[in-house]
Order: sequence, then structure tokens, then C-alpha cells
Amino acid sequence: MPEQAIYERQNLIADLDVPQTVSVIGCGGTGFWTAFLLAMSGVNELILIDRDMVEVSNLNRLPLEESAVGKKKTEALKDLIFSIRKQVRIEIQDMYIEKPIDCQVLRGDIFCCTDNLKSQQIICAFCKKNDLNYQRIGYDGTILNVSKTFPLSLKEIERESGYTVTPSWVIPAVLAAAAGVASRSYKELCLMDDLGKLHIQHSSHVCQKILDDARTEGEDNILDNIDEHIPEGYGYCDDCSRVDPDSGDYGYCPDCDQCYSNDDIEQIKEDAKGEECNDIISQIETGEITDSKLLEAMKKWAKGKGGN
Repeated sequence: MPEQAIYERQNLIADLDVPQTVSVIGCGGTGFWTAFLLAMSGVNELILIDRDMVEVSNLNRLPLEESAVGKKKTEALKDLIFSIRKQVRIEIQDMYIEKPIDCQVLRGDIFCCTDNLKSQQIICAFCKKNDLNYQRIGYDGTILNVSKTFPLSLKEIERESGYTVTPSWVIPAVLAAAAGVASRSYKELCLMDDLGKLHIQHSSHVCQKILDDARTEGEDNILDNIDEHIPEGYGYCDDCSRVDPDSGDYGYCPDCDQCYSNDDIEQIKEDAKGEECNDIISQIETGEITDSKLLEAMKKWAKGKGGN
């Protein structure tokens, strides 16, 4: 069957821009459907990146037979795509993206469908550095995450060992995948009905829930690592690190004519730490952040055009 016949009606859509080469990282609930929809839309080349196996619990949201259980997700996805689009070139990378060097396998438009935050951050940073189109697609139960912004977090999150149980359903998986593909290829898609209106357009907006979660995480991170936010030398004279030439005690300061013992200095530091901690907590609670270091730390989780 001629390929032009397949896409005859699709070609009538003005401004539809289907990428020709795409890398899909993560071939689970959203990644599987993302690659499948991209193939149906006319992508020429797909790079599928994952090393997970199909499990029985995946069958509630993937269009696979029971015989696919135990098979690599990438292989199962490749077979399904070939059954409807034999002309698509498919490359399989049996790996996770865990380090920046792993991103060397990525090319074309990047669709990040992994559920690992550290991987998401590495992939997004790589795309921004190399000027690659980046599209994040994911969901948690029924909350869709479709954006082009940097994943927000101050914490270092490692891949958890073993199987992680998360709420999963086929409808949000397909909807997130479809919205992600549409966000890259077409900007005028609307859904009208009981859903209200879902308008996909160019935007760097970060939803309030993500910002609230990041704010809470950022506050906890600052309080857990309060020492990192206290200026060196806070609470005592800058010159009080000298040694008294007569007694040998630390903390001799000829400018203020004071001499502190080591215990005195440690107590001053502890008092200053408590004072600074209380000040930081007050700034966080009131939202009136005046300390430049604290402000810079809080901006990390709100980084991006849509952050406030």
C-alpha cells in the first residue's frame, strides 16, 4: 500500500509537523503509546530506550497479548509497530539513561517517558545543552505531566531497586502520550465536552501542584542542610580566626581586642546557626525572602520560564 495513501487525510491538516527522527526514553505505559502514536503519525526513525521486561501488571495499559510477558518492552513495541508500519526504522538501546554520557545514544526529537527523576533531569539538561527538542510525558495515577520544562527537585534521587508499585490506568497513559505527541506536532488541538476545554498551545507554564510540591521539598532540603546556607564566619568578627601570639588561643583579634577560646567560638557558631535558621524559616513562611543565598536555593526548584 502506498505510504501517501495512508496519510492522505492527515496531510490535509495545516501546520501539522511530524518529526522524522525520535528518541523515546522509557517504553512503559506512556512511552509505549508515545512511540506507537509517533509511528502511526509517520515518523521515519525511532530509537527506543529501555531495558525493562513486560510484566503481567503492564497488560492493563499496553495493547499486548499475555504471551508478551517476559519479553523486553522495546522488542514487544518494535513487533507491534512493524505489524502496522513496516517502513519505520527502529533502533533498540537496551539501557537506562543514568549518567550524562548515556545521552550519546539520543538523537532527533527527544520524548522523555521515564519515571526516574534523576534520568529526567539528565535528559533535559542534555537536550538544552545540545539544542534538541525536549518533550516530557508522564502521569501518576490520573495526573498528567506533559511539559517542556526542567523537572523540579533539589534532592538527589537514585533509581530504586526492585519493582515500584504506582497507580496505573490505560486512559491517562494514552491521553498523556497523545497530548505529548500533539504538543510537539500540532498546536491547535482542543477537547470539548464534559472535560471542559483542553487547549494545547506553546507554553512554559508549570502547574501549581508541581510548584507547591517543589516549594515544600525545597524548604525541607534547606532546613535539613542549614549549614550550607549560613555564610562562613557568620556571628563573629572576620578577623577572629587568628592565633593569640602570647597564649596560642584561636580567635585573637587585634582590631576588636577580643580573644575567644575554641569553645567560645563553637558556641558563637551554634548561636549564629540558630539565629540564621530561625530567620530562614521566617522568610520561607512569610514568602519575603531577602537572603540572596536562600533566594538562589529556592529558585532551583522553580527554575524555568514558568517558575515564579
